[in-house]
Amino acid sequence: MAEQFLSRLTKIEESINQLGETLKRMITILSTVTEIKSEVRVAKEEILAALGSQAKAAHPPDNQEDLANMVVQEVGAIRVFVQQSMEDLRNEMIDIIESLPTPEPIPVSTPAAPPPVTPTPTPTPAPTPSAEPAPTPSVAPSSIPADRGMEIAGQLNRIVKSLKMGCIAGDVLDTMAEVKAAISKIVPSDPIMVHIDRWAGVVGGYQKRKELQARDILKLKKEIKAEIPKYKPA
Repeated sequence: MAEQFLSRLTKIEESINQLGETLKRMITILSTVTEIKSEVRVAKEEILAALGSQAKAAHPPDNQEDLANMVVQEVGAIRVFVQQSMEDLRNEMIDIIESLPTPEPIPVSTPAAPPPVTPTPTPTPAPTPSAEPAPTPSVAPSSIPADRGMEIAGQLNRIVKSLKMGCIAGDVLDTMAEVKAAISKIVPSDPIMVHIDRWAGVVGGYQKRKELQARDILKLKKEIKAEIPKYKPA
């Protein structure tokens, strides 16, 4: 394709050179016409001067008419020559211009479009498992002494206070562990220990630095507050 384009450019260059030569010839002809016009003007003036000086000569008038006719014929011949030359040049220039090849633009190959990139799906974070606390079994009022029951109720209140909105799971677990250790010193064994372990299991489902969800906080508070009256004296 590039070779064809270069070939067309070469032909155009040759045609332009021919056009330049034709223009040079036209300039030469125009110069010649200018010179001829000057010579005709001079000849006309000389003829008029000669006719004026010979007006009284004895030559028959036919000679003057013949001279005038000759001048008219010469001028007409020059006019025809100039017109024919200009017409030939015009036709030649038209032929050269029409023969100029029209360069065709080189087609630019369009690069193939890259294959569409499939976006990597963003993994959906798994929701934090929220363990549903099991129904609280009905527990009969504790039979431990009242003073010890009050201490246990106070420890359970510590857990309730730690369950504030925005509380951190690790902090709540630490509080539950401290409460369980304190209660184990008050009574060696009590059903509340099982509840504390179950509540700790719910909180343990979170990462230690994560905040507890509001629904888990409310459920835990509700269950713990339901156990506290069992350890308070009537």
